[in-house]
Amino acid sequence: MSKTIKFIFLLILLLTIFNKQLIIHYCSYKFSKWTERKLVFDKFYIDYPNKIEINGIQIKNSNNFFYDNLIESDKVILEFDPKSLFFSNLIIIEKLVIEKPKFFLDIVESKNDLKSNGKKSKNYSDNIGLAKKINKNPPAKIWPEKKRDINFLILKTSIIDAKALIKVSTISKPSETKLSNMYFNKIGNEKNYQHYKDVLKIILFDIMASTTNSDLKKILKDVYKY
Repeated sequence: MSKTIKFIFLLILLLTIFNKQLIIHYCSYKFSKWTERKLVFDKFYIDYPNKIEINGIQIKNSNNFFYDNLIESDKVILEFDPKSLFFSNLIIIEKLVIEKPKFFLDIVESKNDLKSNGKKSKNYSDNIGLAKKINKNPPAKIWPEKKRDINFLILKTSIIDAKALIKVSTISKPSETKLSNMYFNKIGNEKNYQHYKDVLKIILFDIMASTTNSDLKKILKDVYKY
């Protein structure tokens, strides 16, 4: 019996014998693996066979940042192609809607390195993993070889009524700014499509364009080289 057929039988067994809680925990685990962050939520609805709605979602920061969360959202709606879960290495999400999200940006500045002229240079790190990569140019990470790589593609993405909250270690007060509504087509984690990490860069550009704090704008341009 093929692995695909076994998996389908197992899924049917889970749906008919066990309650939805098990499926919810499984989906939460997969989302956490994709985002590489701990994920918590208030309510999780499954509308079989192809729709999921998550209320009060929070993607957590690590403990060494000012904010507890990386992202919060009142509601996230996903509509996906069920066949892609069983018969393909590419999971297709037909629609992703993120309503009233809050993006938390934490930037920490340190002055530990010395330049050739003897002055200390500024180094930055942040909670999204971009600042250190841009400023230090570390070597590309070598990932262990995988037997099977599961990728995903989101055909249509909408980010509605978003806000950004920014904390820089050298500025005493956090800043808050309203962001533009954003719409994306065909984003994922495959090289053939727009990578989901590029969406973070677009959000950063919108934050810089939207903020009215001149000191914050200057630091953002310095950190992210815009």
